[in-house]
Parts: sequence; C-alpha cells; structure tokens
Amino acid sequence: MRKTIAGLLAMFMLFSMPFKVMGASNLSTEQKYEVLRQKNIFTGFADGSSRLYETMSREQLAAVLFRLLELPVQAYSPSFDDVLKTRWSYREIETVNRAGLMKGTKARTFAPLQNVTVEQMAVIFIRSYGLSGGGNTPVTGKVSKWARGAVSLALDRQLIPQLSDYTVDATRGLLVEAAYAVYEDTHIEPLRIRSVDQLSNQSVRVNLQQWTDTADKSRFALKDAYGNIRTIHQATISQDGMSIVLWTDRQLGGVVHTLTIDGISWTYTSTPDDATKPYIVSQPVRLPNKVFEITFSEPVEQNSATNSNNFLLNNGLKIRTLQLSSDARKVIFTTSDQTDGRTYQLTVRNVKDLAGNVMDTRNDLYFVGSNDNTKPKVTEVKVDTNTALVSVKFSEKIDPHHAVQTYHYSIDKGLAVAQATLNSDGQTVILKTTQQQDGSFYTLTVSGIPDVAGNVMDSSSSWKFGAVSNPIVPVNLQEIKAINQNTVEVTFDRAITGSDVNNLKLTALKDNGSQVSMTDWSAFVQWKPGSDRAVTIQFRNKSSNPDLFVTGHWYGARVSGVSGLVTTNDSNYKEFGGTVTDNWIPYVTQAVVLDSKRIKVIFSEPVKNVNETAFRIRVKDGDTVNIDYDELNDTNKIVTEVVLRLKDELEINKNYEMSFQPNIITDAAGWNGLKTSDGSTPYILSFRRN
Repeated sequence: MRKTIAGLLAMFMLFSMPFKVMGASNLSTEQKYEVLRQKNIFTGFADGSSRLYETMSREQLAAVLFRLLELPVQAYSPSFDDVLKTRWSYREIETVNRAGLMKGTKARTFAPLQNVTVEQMAVIFIRSYGLSGGGNTPVTGKVSKWARGAVSLALDRQLIPQLSDYTVDATRGLLVEAAYAVYEDTHIEPLRIRSVDQLSNQSVRVNLQQWTDTADKSRFALKDAYGNIRTIHQATISQDGMSIVLWTDRQLGGVVHTLTIDGISWTYTSTPDDATKPYIVSQPVRLPNKVFEITFSEPVEQNSATNSNNFLLNNGLKIRTLQLSSDARKVIFTTSDQTDGRTYQLTVRNVKDLAGNVMDTRNDLYFVGSNDNTKPKVTEVKVDTNTALVSVKFSEKIDPHHAVQTYHYSIDKGLAVAQATLNSDGQTVILKTTQQQDGSFYTLTVSGIPDVAGNVMDSSSSWKFGAVSNPIVPVNLQEIKAINQNTVEVTFDRAITGSDVNNLKLTALKDNGSQVSMTDWSAFVQWKPGSDRAVTIQFRNKSSNPDLFVTGHWYGARVSGVSGLVTTNDSNYKEFGGTVTDNWIPYVTQAVVLDSKRIKVIFSEPVKNVNETAFRIRVKDGDTVNIDYDELNDTNKIVTEVVLRLKDELEINKNYEMSFQPNIITDAAGWNGLKTSDGSTPYILSFRRN
C-alpha cells in the first residue's frame, strides 16, 4: 500500500485511466455505493440509506478521500480553528490538507459543513492526479475561471459528466461514481500477453491469453530503437475481449520498436511507412451542450485539425471553437447561433494524419440546426399497480446516458431506485425500486438530467405515488417461432398461469413488413406439452388447415393478455421466419398391447372427442375384435393417448389391424379430423400381441 504522499501521486499517474462514470460498470450507482460501503470507504447514515441525491459537505468529501486513497496518518497540530481535535473528521481533514488535496477556504478556516460544488470536486480529484493546466475536452457549461482547466481535465477522464452548469452543488451520487472508478481502476491485475502484432504504422494489436474488459492506455509505453517515445492515443478492446488495439503516433518504418506492458517488454519491427490518406468516417454527431464531433479514420495532426480555415460552414454559420480529442481521431467543434430546423453544410479540407498525408476535401457533410434553450421538465409520475414500476414522463426527449443513471432519482422513506430504463419514446423513464411498504406513499425527486440539446433540468420534487407492495413478477416474451404453417410457439422467461393462457392474444401480424388482416382468423391457444412457460397458437381462416407462415417470408407479431408482461420498448413484439413444415392432421402413431383386453392408442398430437366408436380392430385377415369402452370416458378432454378396453381377448403371437372412423376424433382445436385414409385406401395401423 502507499506509505507516502509521493507514492500516492506516483500510483495515480500510473493508473490515470479515464473515470468510467458513464457506464464502465454494469452496477447501478446504488450498487456501487454498497461495494464502497463494504470496503468502509463510505459509512452510510444511521437510517441505513445512501442519500445519493443529497449534497455533500467538505468534511464528507475529505473523509471519503482519506479512506479511498488510504492516506498515511501522522500526528498533526490543528491547522484550522473550526476543526477541533474532538471533531469526528479531524484526522481526515488534517491528512487531506497535509497531502495538498484540500485547502482551507481562508486562513485557518476549513468550513467543514460547506457544500462542495461540481467544479470544486473536479479540482480536488485532478489535484490528486498531480496534474495541472487544461484538458482537451471543451468546457461549454458555466464554470469559474479558476476551475476551467481542472474541469476540462476531469471531462477528459470522464470523472464528471458534461453539464450546463458546473458551479452547482455536487451530489453524493456523483462522488460515488468517481470514487468507485478510482477504486476499480487501482485494483487492476497485470494483463497476460500471448503476442504483439503491428497492424499499421499507427496501430498495434496486443493478443491476450485470457479475456479482459478494460484497456487503459497508461499501462502501455512504446519507443523505437532510437529512443523515440511514441504516444499511445487510444486503447480499444476487441469484441471477444481477447485482444487490445493501441492507436499511436506515427512509427518509423522498418525499425525495431519496444512495447512495455505492465512493466514487461515486447519487441516487433514496424512495417513500411504509411501513405494512406485520412478520411471522415461519418456525418457530424451532435453532443450535449451544442457541441458537434466528426470522426476520422485514424489519428490526425493537431495543427491542421484545429485550424478554422479547414472547416467551412454555409448559411452564415461560423465555427467558434475547434478541439482535437485525446485519441486524435475526433474533432470537436462549436458554432455561432443556429436556426432551428435549418440544414447546414460543412466542408472539411487540408487535415493531415500523423504521417503527413492530406485528406481529400469533403463537402458532403450536413447537420440540422438547433437553438433549443428550454430545460426539460417532469410532467407526470405514476406507479403501475400490477408491477410496482414507477414511470416518469418528461416534457421532451432527454439525454439517454443520463436518463438511466439512478443517482438522478431519489425517493424518501428509505426507498431506493434499483434500476432506471429509458423507453423508446425517449422521454419516459421506468424506475424499478426496492420493496415498497404496504399502506405507505412516497415522494420522488428528479434532478440533473439534460435534454438531448444539453439543457439541464431544474430539480423537480413533490411527485407522490402510492406503494404497491405485492407486484406481479414481470414476465418477458422470449421468442415466437413457427412450428408449422399455421401454428406458432410462444415462449416466456417464466411460468405463466392458466388465466394467462386463456387471455393470451397474438396481434399486429406483419408479413414481410406489411400488415396482415386477421379479421377472419380464429385462434386456438393451449399449453405446449411438458412446459409451463410456453404455449402453441393454432390459426385458421376460411380453411381449417391454411398455409399462413410460409418459407421465404419473415413475420412480426405482438403478444398481449399475459399478466405482468413487459411491454416497454416494444419488448412484447418479436419477429420470426416462416417454415416448410405442413400442419399434418392428427393420426394414430402406435397401438401398444397392455394385456389381453387392453390396448393403449397413441396420437401424433393432442386430440379431443375421443370415443371408442372411432376405432375398429380385427385379426389380420380374420374376425373383428369387439371394443367394450374407452377408459377416458370424456370427449371434451384433450389427450395424447387413450386406453381401449376390449370385450374379446387378444391372442399371443397374433397380428392385428386397427382402422379409424371419420367425423369423430379431431385435433385439439376441433378444426381437423383424425386421419382415416391414405388416399383412396383406409389408413391401417398394424400391431401384435407378443
């Protein structure tokens, strides 16, 4: 562990990977808080709540930093008149002050109860990195002059989200996200390397022996045989997690290079020099706070990429700022005031890659103007009495990244938000909470969420909803598939009830994308044999056995009628392909002799209207064997087999034949009769008593 402040700062420089505030972990903010609480980095409150939505004081931040960074404790004389030795936070405040991380607000004054703003938190964390100056990310929101550089550096590392105002008080939720990222990043195991390959003069692939989901460029160092250090701009993980691609400064061709990974060196000889021109890979992308970015095929040179003469706009629009991203592949720009709905053309020229290759001019880049300065508002909050899910409706589409961060939502009385999901409409968020208490009601507060233009909402509180203590467990539609040309199988992720089966409907059918009229269709729904979470739906129209789901076609349909079925983001709609399989009419597959007077008859599928009069038995080329009755004795019951009781005995080692009478037994739907003939000849099933 770190024993000195110098060692602490050295460690931070080693692990200065970007903070993964925006989704690096699959954990929610509440879950991250629980991890940090178990590690004694956060201590929580007496009532057991996390209070992620509340502001934090300077002494709370000092205590978290002290425990997070494991700062060494020494005997200090008091530095501040308002922090006595008897104060609970005395040791923590003195230690972070002596470490140079937090200072007093004025001479001998620490102001322990004063709130911490977002920009102040950024300055303190950047100070812990041992960094100074400015970053690469433009700061377009409100920020104090003294904090602008630190805020830009914090944005580079995604330590804080992009906001329209950085002078507002920071919440404990923001501190949890940042602290968890530090904790996660400083507990990294060395990568196990299999080999190193150069892909181009600006990219190297590191092949791994085992899977990873993190790629911190600061863990890699590259230099050539002449001692020239090559900057690593970006590290990206392959889709299978078994390799990492490093994007670097231009490497000299035909020269031995040494790549150091977690202290272990690998060598390779670079390929011949790069002669490929850079190019723009997509149209301009709008970011929050009226920022746009364009992405190049490879890292580009700083001066040409930030020269305003190389970026031209029409319709009187002007480029205001230009910045190059830390990976040197994205140019971020802002403009003068745009006109809502007007299309602007962007021309980009003369931008060079790191090898000096100049791009071909692009004048086919466009974006639509927006001058939106309206903040989003919460317009409705309601709870689903079946599922206990809370829906939050906004006045407009909101930033999808912020919408799912649980620290933006707080509920009183100790109720926590476990998950937030944005609906496909872009302006409704569904909240899943911890267990609600019967007979209670709750108040929801929503804050800090921007719209897609980057305008941050004002805090919205006093949204009340009643508790739902016994919600139905949600059920998700997993699959629809055609099992024959008029029957589909519908599968869910949990068991459903008999009432669900009775109420289940399949609607909104599409065939190759075109709507299908189902007005003359009838449906028969039944359990899939052997399963409590799947059903089959057989359809007919004017024909009792039509070809509805044919090969070469794709279909889509919506399922409804199941209690607790999740429908957000069209999750109850699935697509499936047609099939070559016909829906064969039911037939008898086997006759099994049980004893001298009993025969079990097995059908190809579930059937009903089973009666002994549907069967005829005789000795092969001989006399009739009379049937007494069927043991089922219920023509309404749907079965796959029946036992026939005989009047006459079956003799050992004799062959028998069974035939079938029409217009009696049908399939479970009652639409297709039992097979009684093969063409013009009767359908005969042979069997033997051994």
